[in-house]
Amino acid sequence: MKKLFYSTLFFCTTFLSHSQYYGGGIFCLDCYSSIEVGAISSNISGLEGGSAKTGFYIGMYQFVDLSDSFALRYGTSYNNIGSKVDGFDDPLVIHSINFPLSLHYIFKEQFQGFVGGELGTNFFGKLPQYESGDSFDHSFEFRDNLTLFDTSIFLGVGYILAENIDFNLKYNFGLTNISLLDDTEWKKNWLTLSVAYTFRE
Repeated sequence: MKKLFYSTLFFCTTFLSHSQYYGGGIFCLDCYSSIEVGAISSNISGLEGGSAKTGFYIGMYQFVDLSDSFALRYGTSYNNIGSKVDGFDDPLVIHSINFPLSLHYIFKEQFQGFVGGELGTNFFGKLPQYESGDSFDHSFEFRDNLTLFDTSIFLGVGYILAENIDFNLKYNFGLTNISLLDDTEWKKNWLTLSVAYTFRE
């Protein structure tokens, strides 16, 4: 856990330092970068006894201006998604690394609306019925029950408070079944409220 924390901290520090002192994006010289953190309310539709679970979110993005009003955004995010389940103390948890692509419309340099698609992953997590035992066993059982990948589409709105500070509200609609169990169809759906620091020129 400490190695994961320090690796994430190092990556974020490098990302911020590069964007602040050298300008542009990490993977695109004509782009500008953004780092975003927030809270998630998620649920798994089709999961019997499921209800909303709270989690957290962090994303790192590049923006490409297409015109004065439109921009394309791509990047990577971590989403703590899942669902509470009746009868279990611990929820279903999915540590999802996602790869979103979205089109943003900026109005009067203060408001924005966006739409896009997202490729998600389900490599790690915890099923509620396996609350005790070795963590490797948890991972093994998790992998037997959920798909590796899924897709979603999302809609969102944002408010640009200052040149570099954005507040965003986004909802993801799951498109693909993430369950490997027979006669079940589970789809990830989640609402994200976040604040972003964007390195606009």
